[in-house]
Amino acid sequence: MATTTDEPCGAFYDTVALDPPGIPGRRTWQPYRVLVLRPRLRAPAAIAVFCVAACSGADEPTPATVTSPPHGRTPTPTTPACDQPCYADVESVGRLTADVVVEVSGMAASHRTPGVYYVVGDDPGTSEIAAVREDGALVARLEIEGMAARNAEALAVGPCEAGAPRTCLYVGDIGNHVEHPEVFVYRVLEPDLGTPPPESLPAEALTFRYLDQRPDAEALLVDDHGRPLIISKASFESGVTGPTYLYRGPSGGGTLEQLGRIDLPEPENADFADLVGNVVTDASAVDGAVLLRTYDEVLEYRSGPAGADLAGFASWPVRRVPAPDQLQSETVAYRVDGCGFLTTSEITGGIDAVNCSTHM
Repeated sequence: MATTTDEPCGAFYDTVALDPPGIPGRRTWQPYRVLVLRPRLRAPAAIAVFCVAACSGADEPTPATVTSPPHGRTPTPTTPACDQPCYADVESVGRLTADVVVEVSGMAASHRTPGVYYVVGDDPGTSEIAAVREDGALVARLEIEGMAARNAEALAVGPCEAGAPRTCLYVGDIGNHVEHPEVFVYRVLEPDLGTPPPESLPAEALTFRYLDQRPDAEALLVDDHGRPLIISKASFESGVTGPTYLYRGPSGGGTLEQLGRIDLPEPENADFADLVGNVVTDASAVDGAVLLRTYDEVLEYRSGPAGADLAGFASWPVRRVPAPDQLQSETVAYRVDGCGFLTTSEITGGIDAVNCSTHM
């Protein structure tokens, strides 16, 4: 890992605690949120400076193959040097206001309409998603026929099925902290947002069941065959983070197969992980790369060759990339070309972008 500021592509950044502005229409923080956020809000501004990219003399990334210790926390692997792309500093680009979405919990880039992103909130009974610009400006409200989500936590865009020329939007009603026996994914043919969209969009309601455990989850990916991949949200009890698992379901619904465990690296700054656990709150994928969002960090897994099986991403080389210091961040979304990503705060609605560096 590079440690000098001379490197033009080195992405140093500061994380500074800020008291969030009040957003009219947003729900009052629940008691557990006050407990979680107070150390960050009351403490002096904490500065975390490190380099996440180096453009010359980069070694090949080291796969993150680690064994979890008995207490359930995974030691930090050696952080690989930067391969392409290098990332620039975090930039604030906009805000999702309460009249667009309240408590945003999922975000995905449109493949059909460049520059547009889908967002969803986790309110019980949610029946719509919103399409927005990068700055949070509303493009359209999209009613999903037949959807009354219990806990919509994730969005993804991917093939409707293997070899399909069109793309579909997947709405993950996968939040399951009350341990329902099934979860739902709504599959919608991606609309053309360049023209006035229809008032509602037909959807397939896909039902999935876990074999044994009934984990909570907030992250959804879709592979090249239109099969959903669900990443569990680990439990957190007595200061110990439980395991994170990857599940895959058939493209038409059915039983979720547990593919294995994802061993997350220990966060460098565990401000939130020490209080709520080192848990995955969202995910995003482009060909050969996956982003995982936790409350403290953004992790990027890169396979190298294009066309690698998405289900194997947990064994790919992993690196930390710049992450904004957001309050309760539960989204991350690659741009369609994979060069940069957005992430948002569920509490304030703030949108931050991490762009590809111009120094290559």
